[in-house]
Amino acid sequence: MKKHLFSVPRLVLLGVLFALLACDSSIHSETDNPDLLRQALELERRHCQLQASIDSLWDTTSDQLATAMPAEFPAIDRAIFLKARNADHMRMFMSFKQLDHKSQTLVNKAGEYDKILAEKVHILLVERRIFERQKNQFLQQLAQKDLAESRNFAQKIRRASTQVCL
Repeated sequence: MKKHLFSVPRLVLLGVLFALLACDSSIHSETDNPDLLRQALELERRHCQLQASIDSLWDTTSDQLATAMPAEFPAIDRAIFLKARNADHMRMFMSFKQLDHKSQTLVNKAGEYDKILAEKVHILLVERRIFERQKNQFLQQLAQKDLAESRNFAQKIRRASTQVCL
């Protein structure tokens, strides 16, 4: 009788091994979502950049205002202006008109740029809401299959997101 390279038991064993490997890889791909993780990091990176831009805008504006304000500028208004970080708020004060044209223009331009940044923040918040829905949907589906993996992935996203702005 001829011996075949693959006997029936060996073929069955190979089939079972391939099936187990296929199941294992499908579980892994279902418990890990690199696109979702990448999106979380990108949203957090953009948030950090916007926050840094806002801080830089108003830190620079406040520094320039501090040196440009006339000596007779009311002390209380001076303190408010330097902490306000809001052009509309500054323009509400009667003392705003005591600033020279260059300083008023500085505040006005800072206000215009601040509005652009505020719009970008608004867009980012909308994108974050959409992302949160996608993330929660993925985590809920994953939790139905493996609660521990769902929690692990949620923790992975939290850990990665907190490292972006450092």
